[in-house]
Amino acid sequence: MAGTICPKKEECEALCLRYPAVPVYVILKLSMIRYGAVLTPAADKRLREKDLSFNTSEAFGLSYGSGPGTDNAMPGPVLLRDASFVYINWGEAYEDPYVIDYDPETGDFYLKERDIVIDTVSFVERPAFFDKKTRRGIPMASLADVRAQKLIMTTWRKCIFRDLGMACRFCAFFSSGSGEIEVDPEDLYDVVSEAIKERGRFSEIALSGGTDLTGRPPFTQESDRYIRQWQAIGRLFRDRFPAQLMAPAYPKAMLRRIYDNTGITSYSANLEIADRERFAAYCPGKAHFVGYDTWLGRLEEAVEVFGPGNVCTQIVAGAELAGRDAFSSIEEALESNFRVCERLASNGVVFLSTIWRPHAACDLGYVPVPPLEYYVRLAEGLHAIRASYGLHSFDDDYRHCGNHPDSDMERTDYL
Repeated sequence: MAGTICPKKEECEALCLRYPAVPVYVILKLSMIRYGAVLTPAADKRLREKDLSFNTSEAFGLSYGSGPGTDNAMPGPVLLRDASFVYINWGEAYEDPYVIDYDPETGDFYLKERDIVIDTVSFVERPAFFDKKTRRGIPMASLADVRAQKLIMTTWRKCIFRDLGMACRFCAFFSSGSGEIEVDPEDLYDVVSEAIKERGRFSEIALSGGTDLTGRPPFTQESDRYIRQWQAIGRLFRDRFPAQLMAPAYPKAMLRRIYDNTGITSYSANLEIADRERFAAYCPGKAHFVGYDTWLGRLEEAVEVFGPGNVCTQIVAGAELAGRDAFSSIEEALESNFRVCERLASNGVVFLSTIWRPHAACDLGYVPVPPLEYYVRLAEGLHAIRASYGLHSFDDDYRHCGNHPDSDMERTDYL
């Protein structure tokens, strides 16, 4: 496709013909994440206005914009016309990105390749609670991230693996930043109490954070902290409420204690890399302190606590094809991911993918990204495996999270 006017557009069109089971907007979403996007001055100006301006801080060390009056405000997720959410790493360097423009006369945003319009898009509006502070005076915008209908709060802002020099090689979590490490449970209560006043905006709450191994057995202090935090939030609800804990692979007894003492309904322990050998190479901290077989076994045991379909894990898709320990071919990578997805799905665990992007603060650094077709085939295959076992990612579908292209495809299950 060298020399064509719109190579990314033509690539998407060719993949739509080759993989008709994958919706066009899933392919466009994958393309946008893979190639990235930049804003024209007009779009940048519009997105800094109060109704669209999002977080001023970001847990992965990204920053967007500078200069007087900008406050490093970051745009929120892009919305495609089918309601798909697209999360762009604003502030990253891209080789051949899409362009997002804004026309003040029509009030519309346009996704472009070079000067040719691909489609109209929109942006998620700034939540009203972002303008408020907790009773302790903490800006709520600094405590919460917004997915489709999921309110996510990072409640432990460091990772012991980074301190030990054993961070996941594709991860820049807490590679920069300052402020309190532990989020006070009462601040979480304040954020949620304000967020749920925006009727229809949020239908699930999620807590996550960096890994804390302290206590005997390991993770005792971390799990106790999550119990305190969930109990504070739980005062806003009568019984169980749609809530997901994103945390390491805990022993079953620890998970049972969390479940019995909080109102949460879902648990996610992210494997990150599905292949055994590459798990050890790319996730040295997880491999050393938990181990591959133990991680998988604990995911399956978690189903006994939370029930089938309420336990999930995700991979950082594409990282397994990057760097010195990468698979030698796309076929090998797909086979590995599908094999582990099949095993977990047969035991009631939802296996999802997110899309890896190179990041300067990661050990992998800026290395080539796999071709778009890899991600299309991966999304199609993962969705098909889960569907064959009757599994649906209700906690991480397009309505809740919007960060998993393969779960976006579940909308086709009801046709």
